[in-house]
Amino acid sequence: MLSVLIPVYNYNITELVGNIHKQLIASAIDFEIICLDDKSNQDIIDNNLDIEKLSSTTYKLSDKNNGIAVNRQILVDAAKYDWIILIDADVELINDNYISNYLQAIEEGGKVIFGGISYKNTQPDTNSILRWKYGKECEELDAETRNKHPYKVTSAANLCIKKDVYKQFGLGAIGDSYGMDIFFGPQLKLNQVPVIHINNSVYHLGLESSSKYLDKVKFAVITLLELHYDGKIKEHENDLLKTFLSMKKTGLNYLCSRCYKVFNSLIKKQLLSKNPKIKLLQLYKILYMCYYDLNKR
Repeated sequence: MLSVLIPVYNYNITELVGNIHKQLIASAIDFEIICLDDKSNQDIIDNNLDIEKLSSTTYKLSDKNNGIAVNRQILVDAAKYDWIILIDADVELINDNYISNYLQAIEEGGKVIFGGISYKNTQPDTNSILRWKYGKECEELDAETRNKHPYKVTSAANLCIKKDVYKQFGLGAIGDSYGMDIFFGPQLKLNQVPVIHINNSVYHLGLESSSKYLDKVKFAVITLLELHYDGKIKEHENDLLKTFLSMKKTGLNYLCSRCYKVFNSLIKKQLLSKNPKIKLLQLYKILYMCYYDLNKR
């Protein structure tokens, strides 16, 4: 009945898979767990191969590094059951009801079910503080909040969905996890696919360094703009894109572009500090979006 799919890259998944497997056994349903390793280091592969000792569990190896969006698509294509759970490797289950919560949501008629993402309260080292603070302030949302704008927060890092619904969008073609998540919500909304959010979050553990995360933020801004340029985002709940389009109408995008040129270094210095301001990160995004649109496209 249920295929649990885990894309893996340089992360130890033995504890995660063991906990999921234990819950699946307790649920007494037909299941499979498929993990696809995206060319990890050999020591990681050797360690993770132990999961194949578990029943109905497979650890597959990719012959090249495809990126997480492509890996997810390959996993979905390989799944044999109609219902799939996509869960990233760098997460930790919060409770013993993870599987049963999704099964209950399926019974209640959901087709696309987002569980949510949480972050531990313990502050990480200062090198990763920006990613953690953004997660705590902007991503760690309860189901009631997420359901108010159901197509806004649509991360495939913790998702239960009917296989045929996922496959209809060709998300692997987007090429990157950030791009895929940006694209996913608008496609669900455009095609009027019912979405529900439940309180079934997992802890996100794999926090990038602040400098690497800032690079990913800029990449995500570019991806969002390129999807907009290509006409692939027609219906959406993306606040950043809404703000950008509003600024273009009023001409404020020129001012924002100049502000980016002048203040880029100062803003970046603050964001890479020990106490980054997330509101400043949001400002940085719109300034960079206006700058890229006018100067880099």
